[in-house]
Amino acid sequence: MKTKWIIAGLIAALAFLGAANAAAQSYNPIHWIKKGPTASEQLAANGDQSKKLASELQAILPAKTKLEDACAAFRQLNDCVASLHVSHNLKIRFNCLKWDVTGVQPVKGNVSSCSAPEGGKALGLAKAIQTLKPEADAKAEAKNAERRAQEDIKDASS
Repeated sequence: MKTKWIIAGLIAALAFLGAANAAAQSYNPIHWIKKGPTASEQLAANGDQSKKLASELQAILPAKTKLEDACAAFRQLNDCVASLHVSHNLKIRFNCLKWDVTGVQPVKGNVSSCSAPEGGKALGLAKAIQTLKPEADAKAEAKNAERRAQEDIKDASS
């Protein structure tokens, strides 16, 4: 009887390790959970919404930049649109803000004058604003931009 329990325990442990191995070689259970679609995937999934949103945001997009390219490294479309609003409202270079919010250094554009995020890790929008524009009310600006982003996305969906 004791042998059966040992064998059952070993099988359970192997199944657990196999599942962890399949989940991107990570033993952290948080990594096993499928995250939602990225901003690029959200834009690609709905072409009409993407076109409407791009036309709404054309005035605040950096020159010669498509919405899909601007949102490439963002995890959520809302974060990308909010960052675009902050960049426009506070006159912060979008590439610098994008680098701080995503933690991914932009391939295109001049980022030599940008400060890299601490430890190379992504910052929240308010923290990124505080880093790049210390005199601004970072929390209020981030909250306002996130609200505007939700409205823009909602308008583009309808």
